[in-house]
Amino acid sequence: MVGLMDHKLLLSIAFAAGTLFAQAPQTIITGLQAPQRLLLTPRGNFLVTETSMSINAARVSFVSRGGTRRSLFEGLPSGVDVTLAGGGGPTAMALKDRTLYLAIGAGDSERRGTAPTSVYNPAGESSPIFSSVLKIQFGSDVDVLAGTFKFTPQIQQQLADGDDVDLSDGAGGTARVSVLCDFPDGVPDANTLYRFSNPYSLVLTPDGGTLYMTDASQDTLVKIDTATGRWRRLLRFPKGQNPTPIGPPVIDAVPTQVRLFGDGLLVTQLTGFPFLKDAARIFTVDIEKRTIAPFFYFLTSAIDVLVRPRAGTRPQFFTLEFSLAQTATPPGPGRLLRWDTAEPVVMSAALPAPVSMVLDEQTNSVIVLTLTGSILEFKL
Repeated sequence: MVGLMDHKLLLSIAFAAGTLFAQAPQTIITGLQAPQRLLLTPRGNFLVTETSMSINAARVSFVSRGGTRRSLFEGLPSGVDVTLAGGGGPTAMALKDRTLYLAIGAGDSERRGTAPTSVYNPAGESSPIFSSVLKIQFGSDVDVLAGTFKFTPQIQQQLADGDDVDLSDGAGGTARVSVLCDFPDGVPDANTLYRFSNPYSLVLTPDGGTLYMTDASQDTLVKIDTATGRWRRLLRFPKGQNPTPIGPPVIDAVPTQVRLFGDGLLVTQLTGFPFLKDAARIFTVDIEKRTIAPFFYFLTSAIDVLVRPRAGTRPQFFTLEFSLAQTATPPGPGRLLRWDTAEPVVMSAALPAPVSMVLDEQTNSVIVLTLTGSILEFKL
């Protein structure tokens, strides 16, 4: 990877306190329904995945740059997640031309057994296409679609049976939907009985031929062929040692966002309980060798990263942390950092549960999505 060692040497000595340069963001929209991921459309609008604790009540929203929302998809799989305190459903997206890839999370397939075990929901799961990636081929560009595509339980079953399903949005728009790949909801685990899937993020190669996906519960990076749907686990992220008497002896890696970086990848790490301060990393991934190496250190609950190439100098990076104190009551806010040199600039240290961000070069801004239902714009 060209210049990787220079970046690593520079950033490995960084400390996360940084220079305070907090700014008040512009609010694009509020009131979104448990939003999960954000995607920038070719014309500068947004797609947002939103989950729900109700069955089959998740959606993908189209949010205009002016802050108006309408449902692009409704009736997507959803249900009460394993914590019994939130909803599970659609998560990550990737878009190329008129094809949208949409990851569906584990939904209500998992429940806690006798500690520390995880078991299948004894009441049964509410959708046959949890833990999958859908391939959606639109008949026109996503920015000009004007209606809403509606899923039903029957459509979900058709997809699970392997059928392609043609949908109409009621306003002249069409979409053909299929299941690109379907992952096991849970796999046997020696310590927890089962370890359930959690498709978390997607990134698409420029040629559109390969998707890379993180599974935050399996601690894996998955490679998916978009032509065939064939997938394989490219690597497993190692657990860390827990230096405290609180929680298990080892800490799950919990890989979150994956981004393209040179001829490899960057992957952020949330880390598992007890969510230690400064314990999260951002890793580089050598795809050919199937190896990882730390790239950013001293982060807390890292949930996203952006890379902004700059001519004649090192790239600019942005890192997003979900919370600096997840176990506090109430949990502490998250943070957005900008890295021009080894010392970061704090763009905001008061973000309410940020979960996703995009870089908009046309408006020279970073756009942040929060779990509390807002899209915020930070001018650069």
